[in-house]
Amino acid sequence: MSLAVLLGLQASPQNKIPTETPCTDVMAQTAKGRWIKSNDLGTHNSKETNSLQDKIHELILKIYPEPKGVDAVWHRSAGISYFGSKRKYYKTNDDRLTFDYFNTPHFLQYTYTAGFFRYRCDAYEKNILHPGYPGETGTWLNIIANGNIGYPLTDDNWTINGLPVMTMKPAQYKEDGYEFYYPEPDRNVRGALVYRKGGVLPYITVTRKQYLDYCTIFHSKTADVTIRGFEQMPVRSAEEQEKEKNTKIARLQKQFANDAKKLQANIDYYLSGYKTDQQIRDEKIREAKKIKEDIVKKFTDEMEKSKNEGLLNSPAMVRVMYYAEPVFETDPVLGMQVITENPDYIRKDLPKHVPQLFEINLVWNEWKAQANFAKIFQEKFPTDKLQAIIDK
Repeated sequence: MSLAVLLGLQASPQNKIPTETPCTDVMAQTAKGRWIKSNDLGTHNSKETNSLQDKIHELILKIYPEPKGVDAVWHRSAGISYFGSKRKYYKTNDDRLTFDYFNTPHFLQYTYTAGFFRYRCDAYEKNILHPGYPGETGTWLNIIANGNIGYPLTDDNWTINGLPVMTMKPAQYKEDGYEFYYPEPDRNVRGALVYRKGGVLPYITVTRKQYLDYCTIFHSKTADVTIRGFEQMPVRSAEEQEKEKNTKIARLQKQFANDAKKLQANIDYYLSGYKTDQQIRDEKIREAKKIKEDIVKKFTDEMEKSKNEGLLNSPAMVRVMYYAEPVFETDPVLGMQVITENPDYIRKDLPKHVPQLFEINLVWNEWKAQANFAKIFQEKFPTDKLQAIIDK
């Protein structure tokens, strides 16, 4: 199914645009585009959420009223927010990790979404230009109200005070009430978090000590599962193993019956590497215990190092959760900050539709017209007006 269908777009009666001269990239990049409203999505759309998202759309229109080289397709959506919700994890009957939510917030999550679909010359007809949709695009703007601000670890059940531990990009710089994330290396991705001024932050940073303590627990649990698996390895009886060994030697004796020297060499080689099931099991157990010892030492050594440097209570920033080498990342361009969402940030005296925080996510293709929108948005979008909506 095409993206146009998913967005609820109707096929254009004019899906080809004739050109007087052969179509070029310059023509496509400067073609007059359109703002197109597609079907809204979600289960909790209301007059109030639609009105607020329309205000966001008006802010976009002011800085980008006439699309060039793209069709700008936008819609609204609204649903349940799980910001700051606690989780109780458990295993299903088929051993999959899942969870139930607790203390879900009373407010709604809603998202203003705009996709930018590029105009393109026909691959076969020289004098034909195609409009942006129906088509595909990798250029999207999402402005999300009251949504999760981090990326939960879907395959792990680490919680602090019942709140799932997440990662988020660190702030490149902060202003009063919003912060802009560091750009992702080698990717056209930008983001910002907009929140209430002068109060509690919507997230809580996880300290190095908390992170190191849990890494020790995480790897110990993982190693213990491996060790138990080896300890429970079945072993055959000594008689059965001896019979197998003698059968192998008898086979060699038959194979090299006419060459005593080769026979002895092959028997010696076989016996030099021969191990009983018990020996194999014990060796695997020893290796697994040594791996556990080494990896736990890695985090206890880091704990001592951070303590000596006075950094135990500083925010943990990592490149990869649990497995990074070195343990902590010091370059914020490459690192992810370890956090939990902060339920104390939520004001419970406000109606469900009122935005209490926004996250802005922008991703774009290198196509000139799409990159131009990204440039305009980053330079001209009035983030302070989003922030003002929160503080009303």
